[in-house]
Amino acid sequence: MNRLLLLCIILSLIFSCKETDEFIEADVIIYGGPILTMVDDKKLIDGVAVTDGVISAVGDSATLSKYKGSATKYKNLEGRTLLPGFIDAHSHVGIAMRTIGWADLNAPPVGNIKNISQLISKLQEHKLENGLGQNVWVLGHGYDPDQLEERRHPSLSELTEAFPDQPVMILHVSGHMISVNQKALDKAGITIETENPEGGVIVRDRISKKPTGLLQEKAMYMILPQLPVPEVKEMVGLFDKVQDHYASYGITTAQDGLCDYKTFKFLQGLAGQDKLKLDIEVLASYIEVDAYKKEDLLTFDQNGLRVTGMKIVSDGSPQGKTAYFRKPYLTNVPGCVHECRGVPTISPADLTKVLAENYKNKLQTYIHANGDGAIDLVLDTHEYVTDSMGVADDKQRTVIIHSQFVGQDQLERYEKYKFVPSFFSNHAYFWGDVHIDNLGEERASFLSPMNTAGEMGITYTNHTDYTITPIDQMFLLWTAVNRTTRSGDVIGSNERISPWQGLKAITINSAYQHRVEDKKGSIEVGKLADFVLLDKNPLDVEPDDIRHIKVVETIKEGETIYNAAKL
Repeated sequence: MNRLLLLCIILSLIFSCKETDEFIEADVIIYGGPILTMVDDKKLIDGVAVTDGVISAVGDSATLSKYKGSATKYKNLEGRTLLPGFIDAHSHVGIAMRTIGWADLNAPPVGNIKNISQLISKLQEHKLENGLGQNVWVLGHGYDPDQLEERRHPSLSELTEAFPDQPVMILHVSGHMISVNQKALDKAGITIETENPEGGVIVRDRISKKPTGLLQEKAMYMILPQLPVPEVKEMVGLFDKVQDHYASYGITTAQDGLCDYKTFKFLQGLAGQDKLKLDIEVLASYIEVDAYKKEDLLTFDQNGLRVTGMKIVSDGSPQGKTAYFRKPYLTNVPGCVHECRGVPTISPADLTKVLAENYKNKLQTYIHANGDGAIDLVLDTHEYVTDSMGVADDKQRTVIIHSQFVGQDQLERYEKYKFVPSFFSNHAYFWGDVHIDNLGEERASFLSPMNTAGEMGITYTNHTDYTITPIDQMFLLWTAVNRTTRSGDVIGSNERISPWQGLKAITINSAYQHRVEDKKGSIEVGKLADFVLLDKNPLDVEPDDIRHIKVVETIKEGETIYNAAKL
C-alpha cells in the first residue's frame, strides 16, 4: 500500500476517534413527555440535551446519559409536550408597541365591543383614564364594522359629536383603513377639495362629496404622521410588554412585518444593549428603504435582531373590501360605485423597479397580496423581471404574505417559481362568514388553501398578522385544522390540514421562510435550544380542543423567558 495513503488512513482514524470520544457535558437533559421534533421521519424522541443554548444530543436515555456531567440538571416534562419554539411567520411588533396603549375596540371574542354606542363609550373611558386633555389625540384600534350591530363604520358626525375638541382616530381591524372625526381632518388639512393620494381613497358622501371620515389604504398616511410619538423610555416599557406577550404564546422568534426606519433604530438600540428576549426578524418598509441603505442596514444581524428582507404592499384587506380581485365584490364597497374590485397600492412600474433591484442584490422580498388580482400583478411582474429583463431571483424564496385568495392556476406558478405563501387561516374564523357575503361561497371557500398547496409540494407557513388577530398560536393551529367560522360553519372543508402539518407551518416551515432552517424550527442536534412546553399534545387531542391547549413554558436558547406557573 502506498505509504502516503496509509498515513492518511491512520490520521483519519485518529481524528475520527478523537471526535467520537470527545465529551460534551449537557447543561440540562429534558425528558419525561412527548417531544415533537417536527422532523417527518423522526417525529417523536425520548429526550434532548442542551449545552450552551444549543441542542447537543437527542435520543433515548442511553444516548443522553453519555452527556451527563457533574453539573448537568434534569428537567422532567411530567407528561407535557415539548416542541421547537414557535416562529412567527408574520406579525407587527412595531404596531403592537404603539397600539398596546390605545383603546381596545375589538369585537368578541377578542374584545367586548358590539355596537357604535359601546365603541364611543370605550373611547370616552380611555380619554378619562389617561387624562387626555383638549387637542390631545384619542386613539383606538381593532374596530370591525362587520361585527357591530349597525354593520357600518362609525360616522364622522358621531365621532365629532362625542369629541368636539379633540382629534380622534380609530384603526380598522384590518389595519388598512381608519375612521376619524372633524378635528382630525382639520389637523391633516383634508377638505372637500383634497384629491385621493395614489393607492388610497378618501371616502366621500355620494351626494355632498364631503369626506366621511373613512380613509382607506395610503390615504391613512395623511393622518398617521400627525399622531404623537411616545418617548423612548415609554417605548421601552411598551416593548417589554409586547415581548412578554409573544413569549406567553410560545413564540421564540417574532417578526416586525413592515418596519419603519424609526422603529428599527429603536430596536437596534435595544439589540445593542442585548435587551431582546426574542429573536426579531425585520422586514424593512420599501417606502423607507433608502434610509436603511444609507446606513447599510439591509444586512443587519446582531443580538437577535436581523433584517430579513423588504416588505412591499400590493393591495388591501378582503374584509375591508380593499383587497384587489379579478372579479368585483358582491356587496356595497365604501368609496366605490362601479366595478368594485379593490385597491392596488403599488403600480406595475414601481413593483418592477423594486423586484429587479431586490433580485439583483439577492434581498429577500416579502409581498403583501390578498386578492387574486394583486397576486396576478405580483406573478406577472416577477415573470417580466426574471424572463424579459433577465434578472435572476436566485431562488431567494420570495414570500407572498397572506395569499388569501390565491387561485389554483396561481398556485401552479408559485410552485414553478418556488414562492413561499404565508397563509392566514384565522380569517376562516374571524371573517369566513363575511367573505361568503362579499365574494360568494365558491371564491370564499378557497381562502388560505393549505391542503392544496401542500399536495402540490409547496412549502407554506401560517400567521396571525398580530395585531389584526390574536398572537395565540394554538388558536391559529385550531383554525388551520378546523376552518370553523364565527357562526359555526366550516368554510372550505377540503382545505383543512392535519395538526402535524399545522405545527410545521409555525415551526420548521417558518424557519425555511426566513432562511434560518439550519438554526431553528426543529429539535435536532446543532440547532438553537428554542422550545415551547404545552400542557397537552396537539396530535392527541380532539381537533376542536386544540384551541384550549395552554403554553406552560417558553425557552429561548436554554433559558426560560416565560413560565405560566410563576405568574
